[in-house]
Amino acid sequence: MRLLPNWVESFYEYTDFLPSPPIFRKWAGIATIAGALERRTWVHSQGADLYPNIYVIFVSPPGVGKSILTSRVEKLWQDLPGHFVASSNITKAALIDELNFAERTIIRPNETPTTVVFNSLKILSNELGVLLPSYDNEFMSTLTDIYDGSRYAERRRGTKNDPIIIDHPQFNILAATTPGHLSDFLPVGAFDQGFLSRCFLIYSGEMTLRPLFETAQGSVELKRMLSKDLRAIGTLFGQMKFAPESAKLITDWHMNGRAPAPTHPKLNNYNTRRTLHLLKLCMISSASNSESLVISVENFQEAFGWLLEAESFMPDIFKSMSAGGDFKVIDECWYFCMQYYVKKKTAVPEFLVFQFLQERVPAHSVERIVSVMIQSQVLKVEMVDKVGRSFKPKERQKI
Repeated sequence: MRLLPNWVESFYEYTDFLPSPPIFRKWAGIATIAGALERRTWVHSQGADLYPNIYVIFVSPPGVGKSILTSRVEKLWQDLPGHFVASSNITKAALIDELNFAERTIIRPNETPTTVVFNSLKILSNELGVLLPSYDNEFMSTLTDIYDGSRYAERRRGTKNDPIIIDHPQFNILAATTPGHLSDFLPVGAFDQGFLSRCFLIYSGEMTLRPLFETAQGSVELKRMLSKDLRAIGTLFGQMKFAPESAKLITDWHMNGRAPAPTHPKLNNYNTRRTLHLLKLCMISSASNSESLVISVENFQEAFGWLLEAESFMPDIFKSMSAGGDFKVIDECWYFCMQYYVKKKTAVPEFLVFQFLQERVPAHSVERIVSVMIQSQVLKVEMVDKVGRSFKPKERQKI
């Protein structure tokens, strides 16, 4: 018998003492349930079974309280009997080895089939750069394929071992990163590819300050109930079904344009998967509230609220990425020029500005950044002679 009426809301309440943004606390609870459900529950839609696994990435400036929250999720996941949590620092090859090892066998003597076998691995990464130090297309394709639950096969080059074949694989990911890392990590066009369209990018720039010597650690009793109920969630099994009213709500939304939808151009590919994202969230809401395996109107409304709240902040990621990318370099370049002028009392030679930028951005971006700085009047073009006196053009240009 469940002790809590709504697991996600109770987790949100329990983590109130942490210096983490409210939206992160909510989505940490959502991700925790997704990991506990593994491939035990599913919704049958458009001729296929859809499982509730999700990829959640917290995006915020440093010091906002991401890792202290993910550590709580890790402890809850590790307390689930028989479940598997990946190592924190791991290569692609080692990750596949751990997934191969993470075999789960569910025995159901009075059911058909009596035995269900799958491989499910939970991945926690306090720094996305540790899990994905560079944007490797092969690694991204692997994460994309396994997200969809497709059969995975791999033969290692240079070995005579049998190939690794995993018929029913699954990952759940909860990771954290900064806008600056995303800006440096993602190549042009990354948001048009499959991996990021499968991710919930949860953004917050809100810093929650807590007293420095606060001793609160959250309710011990609430923590006990959360752990007990999560173990019960981890034993659910079977197909989840929509109640007629909730089935009509999600069908009408899907067929009539899925409004409101994010309008940022980098989210166009994400938009194509919003129905699948909402189906997954509906399953998680149902498991959070009961063991009935029925998705009610209330579950749909809760899941829809989660989705819209997350999407409302997603465009802020791109603004913050810009602030951590070109804008950061512009600020550094301005400071370099200002320091040069203070010391030399003359304009900065153009070649020094180009040298400074070439050390920090790709060569093809240098002229564009200089142009932006001039047009925005961060820098002013001035022609000077060898002793620093201004004159009209046709001599060497200095900035």
